[in-house]
Amino acid sequence: MSPGKQKQGFSFTRRQPAGPQGMTSELMKTGTSGDQCILQMQGMMIIKKIVKMEGVRPLEENVGNAPRPRFERNKLLLVASVIQALGLLLCLTYVCQHFHAPEVSLQYPPIENIKTQLQILTSYECEEDSFILPLQKREGTMEVQNNSVVIQCDGFYLLSLKGYFSQEVNISLHYRKGKEPFPILKKAKFANSNVVLELGYKDKVYLNVTSDSASCKQLSVNAGELIVLLQNPGGYCAP
Repeated sequence: MSPGKQKQGFSFTRRQPAGPQGMTSELMKTGTSGDQCILQMQGMMIIKKIVKMEGVRPLEENVGNAPRPRFERNKLLLVASVIQALGLLLCLTYVCQHFHAPEVSLQYPPIENIKTQLQILTSYECEEDSFILPLQKREGTMEVQNNSVVIQCDGFYLLSLKGYFSQEVNISLHYRKGKEPFPILKKAKFANSNVVLELGYKDKVYLNVTSDSASCKQLSVNAGELIVLLQNPGGYCAP
């Protein structure tokens, strides 16, 4: 071979490399670009073999498998213990209150009410065509005086009149002196009327009957009753 056509070769230096990367850098110092690619691939294979031999794991794997600090576990155990203690304390408090609380019975005053029965007139009570219908108390907290229901508490009252009369009658409901009576029944034999009126202390409810066809001596009533019921308790009541 002539000196001018000397074949290009590779030179290797035997220096101790700092690691796998140092080894590949030494191999890639000389040579063409194609040879450098081959050398680079060979260097990467050498690096992988060294990594396998040395047991080195990638950084991501080391970080993922790293043991967590112990204080985090202790913190979770402390929180769970506190929650259990609070639950036990609440249970004990409920049990103590349930067994040692005094029994208080709520007593509300009875609602003003009365149920009266319409009575048949006697001969001495029936002298005119206009008269007060006799009432007899059957049950309730209110009282009847002189055929009138006495009102002791202020409020709105439901008044219900029911009954069968032997002839057509007109019935007006009186409840306060100087106040216009309420016509609860007009020229009818059958009564099933309901009305709500505002009544007050010292009012008196009674029924006045008038008839155009015959006198009161011929009047009879069957299953007649007057019910008075307070709708909104809580107002003023006489002692």
